[in-house]
Amino acid sequence: EIRRRITESGKITFAEFMEVALYHPVDGYYTSKRIGATGDYYTSPKAHPAFGASIAVELHAMWEALGRPSRFDAVEMGAGIGQLARDVVDYSQSLPGGFGDALRYVAVDRASPALRHSGFRRNDGGRRVTSNALPFEGLVGCVLSNELLDAFPVHRFEIEDGAVREVYVTLTDGAFTEVLDEPSTPLLAERLVPLRPSTSSGRTVEVPFGRLRAGSGRGLADGFRGEVNSGIGPWMAEVAAALDRGFVLTIDYGYEAAELYSEKRPRGTLQTYSRHTQGADPYRDVGRQDLTAHVDFSAVVADGEAVGLRPVALWSQASFLRGLGLDSWMRRLRSEVQPQRERDANMMAMRDLVRPDGLGAFKVLVQEKGSGVGDPPRLSPDASPASGLPVPLLGAGHIRLLEGRYSDAIWHRLLRR
Repeated sequence: EIRRRITESGKITFAEFMEVALYHPVDGYYTSKRIGATGDYYTSPKAHPAFGASIAVELHAMWEALGRPSRFDAVEMGAGIGQLARDVVDYSQSLPGGFGDALRYVAVDRASPALRHSGFRRNDGGRRVTSNALPFEGLVGCVLSNELLDAFPVHRFEIEDGAVREVYVTLTDGAFTEVLDEPSTPLLAERLVPLRPSTSSGRTVEVPFGRLRAGSGRGLADGFRGEVNSGIGPWMAEVAAALDRGFVLTIDYGYEAAELYSEKRPRGTLQTYSRHTQGADPYRDVGRQDLTAHVDFSAVVADGEAVGLRPVALWSQASFLRGLGLDSWMRRLRSEVQPQRERDANMMAMRDLVRPDGLGAFKVLVQEKGSGVGDPPRLSPDASPASGLPVPLLGAGHIRLLEGRYSDAIWHRLLRR
């Protein structure tokens, strides 16, 4: 299909290449993606149920901030196999005030066979929807996503003679090659504008301001490469239209624009993943390896504000989870009556969620619409709410990553350390 499109038009944008490689209905990567210890990658929900339990605690705080409505909608976009959905719904039954009865959880994924066969459905306290869009209106609650935006197709650019040039994909002697040409969208130049901190509400989130002439490279050196996610604006507009009152919770890896488009990353952030191995060649094993790029959180904030979604806070995942009680759960886990091996497996998986050079470095952005909430601590309580709640433990749906990676002898040696 990619070759056919190139043959017809001479070249295509990298965004179009990525769209087909990931989402082709028959041969796209996400129609048969592999997740887990033996697959291509693993995510926080698969690592440990403490992640889903923490999200449940956060949704409970949002529910209280909205005045405990009788129905609280939680719509997860990009739900995949439904692991986060199950963990959130399960743990919500442990939360006080009747929150579990008020929660209406909907798992939405883009034509995902994994979600269709996941078993997450009404008898789990939730519903599943297969859709490429957000087919709802009048939501009161939260629209949430975990590692969704990084899978949106991106345009790639390169600075040439001080101007922004787009990277296109073409064919040379039957092989995929790249060629630079005029940008297919003005968004590439518009994203590379000077940045300044936003001063309203004391936020620390940076947002773009002003506009430079088309083609300006914002002073980046020739040869600098990067990516622009053109799907963020439409996504924010869709979310804002569906949400009547409540919050948007976005978890992903990425940076604010000043850091994303900096000399630290002169070749951009596009990555491939296959069997837990990171690569940088998107033109090999097309449709059989994951393609991702880091999220521009400044764009998420700015595009959200443009459609009425006000940023409340931007945390690291480590800070977010610890603020919701993860440390309390880990302390209590040490005294849990269970086999030592199980206790250690849970402890190591929980630590993995907040590892500073791994999942803990992910960003967590909260935006609001019509909630009246402007104080981040209201949505990030201290550890006390979790102190009286059950400690979430690894279940059948979670991976045993460390046990699968190491032999018995190495496993026990690691634990002794």
